[in-house]
Parts: sequence; structure tokens; C-alpha cells
Amino acid sequence: MPARTKLSVVNPETGEIMELDAIVFLYGESQKPKDRDFTKVFHAFLYDVFKDKEVMAGPFRLLTYVMAKKLHKDRLDFHLTFQELKENLGISEKTYYRWLGVLLRKGYIKRLGPNYYALRPYTAIVGRMADIDYFEEV
Repeated sequence: MPARTKLSVVNPETGEIMELDAIVFLYGESQKPKDRDFTKVFHAFLYDVFKDKEVMAGPFRLLTYVMAKKLHKDRLDFHLTFQELKENLGISEKTYYRWLGVLLRKGYIKRLGPNYYALRPYTAIVGRMADIDYFEEV
């Protein structure tokens, strides 16, 4: 179940420390809850996505797949292919390229190279519960 939290980040352009709302999604199998991986999604990003009817009509599935399966700790870049999405989401090639086009055009992701993309800043971060000391062990 997602949990809301605050996250302090430094604006790289101004040096200002900002307090942002974030939502933590836990995933992965583990004996100890503290050892699970998590994806923290920024509230402002979710707000933008949820009010965007074109993204919510389908491309949101691609975004959530990327956030849950493709990101690595402290990184927003990822590799993605049609074949992978076909196998994991069951979508057609036409749908893949349409969704990708919407996300690129609206600035949710940026193309870095062939099959290589990045989420926009202040979207999501990935970590391990063992690295977060403000969560108590259950």
C-alpha cells in the first residue's frame, strides 16, 4: 500500500532546499519489510499526470511500468524496447509508439539515445528500505 511522506531536495539551479510531497510504493518479495525496494513518486508529478486525460488514457501504464521495473537507485535513465513492453504489458507496436510519443511530446520522458530514455526530474526515485532510517521495522 502506498504511503505519503515528505522529501527534502535541493534545487540544482537555485540551491534552495524544497520540501516535496511524495508517495512511496513498495514492491518485491522479502522476508523483512525493511529490505524491500521502493519507488518514491513525487506528488507534483502525480498531480500533473492525473489531470492529463491523454496520459491517463493509456501512457500512464507505460510510466508506471518504468517506475516499478526500469529505474535504478539514484538514476532516472532507463532502456526500453517494444519487445519488452509487448511481453510485459501485452500491447501492440502501434500502441507502444503512440504512448511513447505522447510521453515524449509532453515532457514526461526524454530520449537520450536509441531505446534509451530518462524520466523528467522530480518524478520518482528508487531505493531500498534498509537505506531509509525513518521507517520503523515492522
